[in-house]
Amino acid sequence: MRRQQGIALLVVLVILLAVGASSTAFIWFMQQQQTRAGLRYRSAAALAVAEGGVHRALAVIEGTAPEGGAGRTWRPTGYTEALSVGPLPGRFTLTLNDAADGSVTVTSVGEVAGVSRRLRARVVLASPALLAGLFGQSIIRLENQGSATFILPYGAAAENRPWVHMAAGRGIWFATPGVAVNDGLPPSDLAPGPSDPPRIDGSAAVLPRPGPLRILLAADAALMVGPDYRQTDIGQARSMGVAVDGVIRRVASFPAAPSVDRAIYRALASANTVNAALNQAAGEAAANETLARKRDSLYRQEEFQQVLTYLHGGLVPPRLQGVIYVIGGVSLLDAQRLQITDGALIAEHTVELHPGARLEVAHAAATRTLPGLVVLGDGGLFINSEARLQVHGLVHISRLIDVHRGARVDVVGAIVGADPHVSLRSDAAQVVIRYDPATLGTTGLSVPDGSPLVAWVAAWEEVP
Repeated sequence: MRRQQGIALLVVLVILLAVGASSTAFIWFMQQQQTRAGLRYRSAAALAVAEGGVHRALAVIEGTAPEGGAGRTWRPTGYTEALSVGPLPGRFTLTLNDAADGSVTVTSVGEVAGVSRRLRARVVLASPALLAGLFGQSIIRLENQGSATFILPYGAAAENRPWVHMAAGRGIWFATPGVAVNDGLPPSDLAPGPSDPPRIDGSAAVLPRPGPLRILLAADAALMVGPDYRQTDIGQARSMGVAVDGVIRRVASFPAAPSVDRAIYRALASANTVNAALNQAAGEAAANETLARKRDSLYRQEEFQQVLTYLHGGLVPPRLQGVIYVIGGVSLLDAQRLQITDGALIAEHTVELHPGARLEVAHAAATRTLPGLVVLGDGGLFINSEARLQVHGLVHISRLIDVHRGARVDVVGAIVGADPHVSLRSDAAQVVIRYDPATLGTTGLSVPDGSPLVAWVAAWEEVP
């Protein structure tokens, strides 16, 4: 009996030792988990505080600096604000610097209970005009049977951000009956956008159904019908086939079209040597030694027309690459075709597409913030019957945009018409704009002094 009692005691002691050891291990493990969970919570909270600092910087840039004055020039070093994250104290520290490309670098450090996270954002200062799919500094004029305009979002980013379909400084004019805006379905043969995968099978783009128009007008602008500029209301506009939202927003301070820095585009074209072999071939064909020796993509008007003539001869695919700058105007003659990939066409004077001509500017996701077509000076854009314009990126025209009967326009980005009289005239033409918010980050634009601006985050990342 005594021997059995001793064995039982030994067994009990071994069991107690095992239970004690496992309990100790479990308690230690739970303490470690609690410590890690607390660290993860503080780290996540610090990241959220850093994000809050970035948003605080955006709000200041678009408004007034904490110490007073214009927020657009606010460039602090080590500006700090304290805030609480539940029971824990936190703060963010902001540093803003001007970047070489004209953007603003925002660095925000979030700290919560001894844990810090750091974010860096590249912020572009953009004109609110770029929040419109179709922006006219003066009048947008739509006329004649067959005129169809569709303005749609491009991608989920556009659907989730504030933007308007049309903005006009003097008014939107439905000059004759028979025009349609966002009524019915857009054409099915639209090309993919810059972030869409290529459609090898030739299938049509999948488009959202057009929604009612959100319209922004200057305080004294109006909806107009008929040849006599007769003012109308939403009900009459709807009866004409125009799907207008129930609210038309009017602003006393209508935004100005963004300014264009031509020096930036000239520099980009001067550095673009991808088309050197084409220049040589076109120069030899035209007996132009200067063009044959040209390495860059900065052309005089006659040089560029010689390049177009060479391309139209069918000797090579009608394609240029990168940013193309023309000192003068551009004319695509009957049935001529020009493709520009991963770049833009910048012209100092009028661009005209003759009947049957076709101009295509296509971007990939990496070149999405380049403009598509920019016309400077007193130049306009004239798209004649049966011609087609297909552009990725911003279309910015200094004077009239005139789209003639039977022409087609397909833009993934936005259109800005800066003419002080009639910004855009569509005469029985088909215009499709898929608004891409990436146009807010378009290279080479600036906001006029004294004008409101939008702070757009082009990219951000966490840094050590």
